[in-house]
Amino acid sequence: MPTLADIYSLIDSTKRRGADLVKNPVASLQQMAGYGMDRANAARDQLYQATEEEGIGYGPKTQALAKQMAATYNPIGMTTWHGSPHVFERFDLSKLGTGEGAQAYGSGMYVAQNPIVAKEYQEKLSSTGSAKNLASKFGGIDEGIAEAKRRIAHYQDLIAKGGGGAMDRAKSFLQISEKNLNDLNAMKQGLPENTGSLYKVDLPDTHIRRMLDWDAPIKEQPMLVRKLAKSLGLDMNDLGGDLLAKVGKDEAGRKVLQDAGIRGVKYLDEKSRWSPYEVEIFHRNTPYASSRYETKQQALDYAKEREAEGFTAKTKNVGTKNFVVFDPNHMTILERNNQAIK
Repeated sequence: MPTLADIYSLIDSTKRRGADLVKNPVASLQQMAGYGMDRANAARDQLYQATEEEGIGYGPKTQALAKQMAATYNPIGMTTWHGSPHVFERFDLSKLGTGEGAQAYGSGMYVAQNPIVAKEYQEKLSSTGSAKNLASKFGGIDEGIAEAKRRIAHYQDLIAKGGGGAMDRAKSFLQISEKNLNDLNAMKQGLPENTGSLYKVDLPDTHIRRMLDWDAPIKEQPMLVRKLAKSLGLDMNDLGGDLLAKVGKDEAGRKVLQDAGIRGVKYLDEKSRWSPYEVEIFHRNTPYASSRYETKQQALDYAKEREAEGFTAKTKNVGTKNFVVFDPNHMTILERNNQAIK
């Protein structure tokens, strides 16, 4: 059952697609045709898998086919969000690592299905708290600047020598030190504090469906993911995260995945990873309470207990994902801080 947010998102996307069709009918129709072909190919692959379920009236592959056939008639992309301390109008691969820098789920551009997640990154990456702490600890802005420069030189040297066994950690600390230096210089000049930007981003379904799913078994992934995993000797019961670990999370790993036709990586965000299932409790049709659980069974058990007490309970999966997109051309920035990007 779609949520109200889903319906609003669909209406918003439909309006935008309609406007695009009026402004540029040829390109829009070509894009729609492309979506249709992509979905037809996915349905073909899943039809082949479903035919292998001999003796099963409605097995998991047949269910997957049914979902794909339903999706075939809804060629609308997903609205995602990106929080950043920077101002820009399009994504740029050359700027990788100038945000959080961790790149824990692969090398690419990160966007979130949940705007709250992106807003948290916007605030975290734009905050001057770390720079202020540095100035306070070392006795003032000038002393903080000197310490930030010392740390930058230290981490640059460490990275040049191989990272000291923890290259990602060294790069992350270098980025933090560089941000501290920029913030302290801005503070010294009396410039206003950077509050960052929240971007609304269109990510077409055709690319999402060709992504590696970090959390799902390889046997449930798109055919191009399964083919790559098989060529690398992985078991079909291994997870998508195992495949990413095999090829590597760096630029070289990204190239291996791209060469296989994989468009990116999708994974559950932190809150969804630990509690993706929500149980809403109602008393006489009035919302009474809600709780979240790690597994579906835990949620169902709790719902059953409350129903035995006379309440009405609704259980649903409210988990949301983040996406690592390999190609910046696969996304379109729609808004920055609620202002349309023209």
